[in-house]
Amino acid sequence: MALRKMRMLKRDWAGFVRDFNRQNQFRRATLLIGDSVLAGEPGMPFAGLSYDPDARNIGIYLGGISADSVAHMVHMVTVPRALYLLQDKDALNPVLGVQIVGGPGTEIVSVLFLDEKTEQTRKDWIDSVAYSLFEKRGMAHGWDRQDWFEAEHLVDEALKTFID
Repeated sequence: MALRKMRMLKRDWAGFVRDFNRQNQFRRATLLIGDSVLAGEPGMPFAGLSYDPDARNIGIYLGGISADSVAHMVHMVTVPRALYLLQDKDALNPVLGVQIVGGPGTEIVSVLFLDEKTEQTRKDWIDSVAYSLFEKRGMAHGWDRQDWFEAEHLVDEALKTFID
């Protein structure tokens, strides 16, 4: 593995975040704050990063299993100073994740991808949200297809905000 860290210029962060989200949504990810694992194995579906230059923060969103919080924020980095793309040029999918350096005295935050297969992760995520809908309906049977389609719609709608 030939790990390569590529620093993104601050003026390019908005476009980078949008493109990064578009290319990596649904990949299973772990979230590290310093050396501490906040979201670990088997990983959670990557929903996206948000960047707000006015509020001076970058949000990290991973997939939720509830119909009420399909994509929930896992961590917010305030006053980000540096954003790095982590790559392995020899890998099937060269994007390994991102690192975000916050303000002085804060830990480095890393989002690391565990796989390249996004379709199975997407299916598993939608399945979890559909089960949440089933539970909200009082576990009434006969609505499985409707729950699936509604869950698929909820996931797709939640993720649009990260790529538009």
